[in-house]
Amino acid sequence: MIRLAPILIALLVWQTSAHAASKYEESLKELAEGVIAEAVKLKQARLAVLDFADGKGEVTPVGQFLAEELATQVLVVGELAVVDRKLLVATMKKHRLSHLETAQTKAARRVAKALRIDAFISGSFVEIPEGIQVTAKVVSPKSVQAVGAARATLPKAGPLTAFFKPPVQPKVETVIPKEPEPPPLSVPAHTNEYYSMSVTGVQRQDQRIALDLILENLSPQDMNIHCQLQGTFLQDERGSEWRQNVTESRDGLCVKGMELGPRKKGRVLLIFPVNDKDPGRILNLHFHETSPRHDAVFAIGNLKLDPQPAPQPSESTDAPPVTGH
Repeated sequence: MIRLAPILIALLVWQTSAHAASKYEESLKELAEGVIAEAVKLKQARLAVLDFADGKGEVTPVGQFLAEELATQVLVVGELAVVDRKLLVATMKKHRLSHLETAQTKAARRVAKALRIDAFISGSFVEIPEGIQVTAKVVSPKSVQAVGAARATLPKAGPLTAFFKPPVQPKVETVIPKEPEPPPLSVPAHTNEYYSMSVTGVQRQDQRIALDLILENLSPQDMNIHCQLQGTFLQDERGSEWRQNVTESRDGLCVKGMELGPRKKGRVLLIFPVNDKDPGRILNLHFHETSPRHDAVFAIGNLKLDPQPAPQPSESTDAPPVTGH
């Protein structure tokens, strides 16, 4: 029973579609018979079917299709003649006939005479819930006035289905947002027109705090970088301060300085005795420069203290080793 379900559903869909298509053919035949009855009553044997207009008066592909369907159905019945569509369009263009209206009566007469037309068939259509309501009018070429009419409602089935298919919706792929990548860690640094100073490490080593610095000469000339010993100090978030002494810094930046060639880098340690005060985790370096700028002061903040021992300075690729010049 379960296997028969898809077959039964397909059969039901086919029967529904077939019934709708049959209803379309019946409605189209009804419209054609109404037009023929009006033409025969008026003794009009040769017809020209114009493109149908929509509710706004514009000719659309649906209107062109309906005109062709009606003309074919009239021919199938066999009682009347219908002018070839291409020939009708070419003749109307030649005589500048665009619409059947009073202002173009002369042009309509010239076209009718050239093609031996007894009557024009003009039509319009509107969409309604039941389908498409089509009105076909029999128009006299002499007066360009309607002398008869027929109406029928065609379902949106059969050949009309192609004109009213719902638009294909683009497939929307579900995109799972990615977690934003964390920004790259930045190295605390200071840069001026002469050199840059980067703090690559802040470590607690027994009773000392060691700042590992990388200095880079940004100028095209040799440079000596020097700082004031007591004017260069560390300060934590509580306001406690730690300053250098001569013993720990006799070979350091604030005693001997560092000489760097053009565009070269060098590594140096600044040592600050802890004494009896334990520093906090966040430190700020206050740097008092004496060379190459005289008495320039700047700060590098948000330095996080690493409790691990500081590595011993080693040779750099661009400058003499460690703390000396």
